[in-house]
Amino acid sequence: MTPPSAQIDDEAASWVIRQDSDALSPSEAQQLSAWLHADTAHAEAYARACKAWGAMGAPAVTRALARQPTAPPASAASPSAPSPPSRAARPPLRRRYQAMALAACVVLGVSLQGQSVLIWWQASARTPVGEIRTITLADGSRVQLDSDSAIAVDDTPGQRRIRLLKGEAAFTVAAAQGTTTALGTRFIVRRDGSRTDILVTEHRVHVVARHQGGPSEEVVREGEAATYGPEGLSPPHQVDVESAAAWTRDRLVFVDRPLGEVIAELSRYHRGYIRLVGTGLRDLRVSGSFVATDPVAAIDTLGHSMNLRVTKLTNALILIRK
Repeated sequence: MTPPSAQIDDEAASWVIRQDSDALSPSEAQQLSAWLHADTAHAEAYARACKAWGAMGAPAVTRALARQPTAPPASAASPSAPSPPSRAARPPLRRRYQAMALAACVVLGVSLQGQSVLIWWQASARTPVGEIRTITLADGSRVQLDSDSAIAVDDTPGQRRIRLLKGEAAFTVAAAQGTTTALGTRFIVRRDGSRTDILVTEHRVHVVARHQGGPSEEVVREGEAATYGPEGLSPPHQVDVESAAAWTRDRLVFVDRPLGEVIAELSRYHRGYIRLVGTGLRDLRVSGSFVATDPVAAIDTLGHSMNLRVTKLTNALILIRK
């Protein structure tokens, strides 16, 4: 069965292919608008592709795409199946690669740009994609920011409040739909949309979450994690701290994880676009340790060790297939 995320990516690709080949009719434009508003995952799929489409304008990528061969003829279809388009009517492989990377920039560009500008305006410290950096605050506290992350530091009399605006950080105090109070501890917070994950690496933290059902709270101890968001606060549970906190040592560690999850994590450290092409790839199991700031090397290692084909249209666009 195709994973939901893969199906959404395919649906997004289908829409952009239609957009790229011709202007949408009014009814098709309405269908696209309804699809984009039906699920935030649809908008996120377009956002990922929008990132790639920006890179596609680079001259090196354009030249690489131009060198791609045209698509081979399709095999004969069964009588009951719809006849595939003829080769003359089918867009060349170069065009299809472009369509995979294309996004609805007109639809999402304003909102995404606005969100980025808002985070930039609010942030006291931030890191670009691919950088891990440690910030020392005025009182000597240390905050380690993961790739593409941002924090806001608010000083009030007798209190310093640190908010994680985006990404992941190892730090003292943070809030996102709740508060986390350090009780002589070190912990990591990761924010992913409306969901916030708390991982305690030393001692314990007191977590208070505010949600529709009212506030709830838990004490999360060393070696445990909890999650809070609009639905509430999950009970603490044991986690593999060494793997989860590996990024603070500039490493990414995966233990028996699906390849789809591994690629998603590597994408957080890569300025370009990485896409798995074909069925069955996302469920392949991966174990390994990689340098966090060199995702391209990690992909090369995965390609060799798992006998996968890695196609690079410069490092801005990387396609992985069997």
